[in-house]
Amino acid sequence: MRLHQPIALAALAAFSGSVGAAGCEPRNPDGIAAGDELIAWIQTAVHEFIPIEDSWSEGFDRAFSTDLVATFNVTMHNFGSLRGLFGAFHPKIVERYAGTFTHGYFSAIGVPHAANRGGNVYLTGWEGGYIGGDVNNVYNATQGSFGVIEEQEDCSLKIVEWRESSNLATTG
Repeated sequence: MRLHQPIALAALAAFSGSVGAAGCEPRNPDGIAAGDELIAWIQTAVHEFIPIEDSWSEGFDRAFSTDLVATFNVTMHNFGSLRGLFGAFHPKIVERYAGTFTHGYFSAIGVPHAANRGGNVYLTGWEGGYIGGDVNNVYNATQGSFGVIEEQEDCSLKIVEWRESSNLATTG
């Protein structure tokens, strides 16, 4: 019995270190519901930061941690460089699709953390619109994303890791 005591203490210390900030709303005890809440949060966040609306940058700042680690296709990014990349995408998307660009999901999976409202999310979806606004010239692309969401000390959720791949960037 004595042999197991250090392992139990180490496990308890590891678990207690992952508990969210004091005073934050507890994670939903129903794991499926907690995953659904995480999915709802990420889908709203993505809609707000995808660079198709003029307000995308405010959504970006709300969603991402300044300590972000990210990739977009084969390029590595931090908060500033991913924000810059999205900023470069915005005028190109607006011009190319004449305000018709949109996006949606094929699947979304939320895997909640055990101790707080954060977790991992997996998304697959589509994006596209009418080139030049011409309804006879539609272009759709597919994309996939993985994110790690962490509960912050102020109880907000932030994306701390983001991995995104899209074949939209391969079009001329």
